[in-house]
Amino acid sequence: MKPIPYSKQWILNQDINNVTNVLKSPFLTKGSETINFENDIKLVTKARYCLSIINASSALMLLCKALKISKKDIVWTTAVTYVASINCALHCGAQIALIDIDPVTNNISTSDLEKKLKKAKKKKRLPSLIIVVHLGGLPCDLINIHKLSKKYNFKIIEDASHALGSKYYKNPIGDCKYSYATVFSFHPVKTITSAEGGAITTNSKKLYKKLVLLRENGQLKKFSKTDPNFYDVVDLGYNFRINEINSKLGQSQIKNLKFFIKKKIIISNFYYKNFNKYKKYISLQPLNKNVINSLHLFIIKINFSFLKINKNNFILNLRKKNIFVNTHYIPLYKFSFLKKFLNIKKLKNSEYYYNSAISLPIYPGMSKKEIIHVVKSIISLIKKNAKKSF
Repeated sequence: MKPIPYSKQWILNQDINNVTNVLKSPFLTKGSETINFENDIKLVTKARYCLSIINASSALMLLCKALKISKKDIVWTTAVTYVASINCALHCGAQIALIDIDPVTNNISTSDLEKKLKKAKKKKRLPSLIIVVHLGGLPCDLINIHKLSKKYNFKIIEDASHALGSKYYKNPIGDCKYSYATVFSFHPVKTITSAEGGAITTNSKKLYKKLVLLRENGQLKKFSKTDPNFYDVVDLGYNFRINEINSKLGQSQIKNLKFFIKKKIIISNFYYKNFNKYKKYISLQPLNKNVINSLHLFIIKINFSFLKINKNNFILNLRKKNIFVNTHYIPLYKFSFLKKFLNIKKLKNSEYYYNSAISLPIYPGMSKKEIIHVVKSIISLIKKNAKKSF
């Protein structure tokens, strides 16, 4: 069996042909393909505005800059996410805090959020911004978080790096019905890829114009009768443009978004069918008729208290079988750099998650043989190491 990663891109012949055609075109940057890609994202998300960016980390930074986040602001996010979800706030000098996760969905805990908001109000230390994350593609509790935002007066940004194609009560993630803006990632392991790339969707024209300005180094074209080449720089910005090659690949891939998700759903259904028999040992993210999960990740939690093996050895045993599972993610409070900004030793649910969660291989190009190999290997390891015989 060849190595099976937790995820990888699936590049089709049409993708290669489309990118090749761009290389023959007159523009490799700031051309029509970038605009076309943004229009395609708007069609999928039903957002009014879309801005493509070099990657999702830069998109989060750009949003914090556009929202004028500074050292006087406090920004919160979930404890279980990629570090970019909070680095964007630190780049702007903001103070940060983390919320524990829900023990069932693994997303930001609405109950923990509400408790901390009540305490923060008493101390007059309420956040001005909360960045929520749709972990693995599973939408978080947007309706109740939105209600809390109205009560406690904070803005919401959705880090939907995992969630292009996900839906929440029939609404596509990215429509910004419950948030000020949404960020997507098109890294190779995501549902679609542009090699590197990201995007921001929003329904705010004012925010969109600010984002465009900041993406272009704060540069603004101004008409001048005396100098037709004149332009002005009116803000401190960045060069965060995505190029035509990346845009065309993303544009080509997004046409197959539904097909890619359909392929992942088939794999997911096979996992559920086989692992549901071992509920004592394996916890799965809940199936919810009100959401569609784009399945960037398939996360299971293994109850190692019933096994004679710990998580690290479990992973090493799978690697011997060429199954390269991963952990998404190490809780942010464990990182040495972030410890100096956080007054957290550990959060109960996030801690259990880290000690039990494994992301299984799931990507459109997985063969039936590979899927069966993953399932059989995990079940075999559990049976072999169970403290009580089956």
